[in-house]
Amino acid sequence: MSSKNDPSQFDAYSKAEENEPVFTLLARDPIAPPLIEAWAYLRSGQIGAAEIAFKQAMDAATHIEPQMPGEAQIRSAFEVAEESRAFARAKLLQTRR
Repeated sequence: MSSKNDPSQFDAYSKAEENEPVFTLLARDPIAPPLIEAWAYLRSGQIGAAEIAFKQAMDAATHIEPQMPGEAQIRSAFEVAEESRAFARAKLLQTRR
């Protein structure tokens, strides 16, 4: 387990490269557990299980009040996604040199 007080060996903050974008999901977010499971299933090649986990995340989302698309937190999440794409592209270009 990883927490603020007890980071695990996979703690993203300690492993992040300089200026590497990160996105944090907190346990209190009802869609976080199935999204984390979906990531783990995808990374281990278990596509069917990932689809089930994504479905569970979508089901959990129907039970919470949605945030408006223009809210700062939502805009920030989309920005982190785009910054992550740009970071990955830059890393790929560096390795090709």
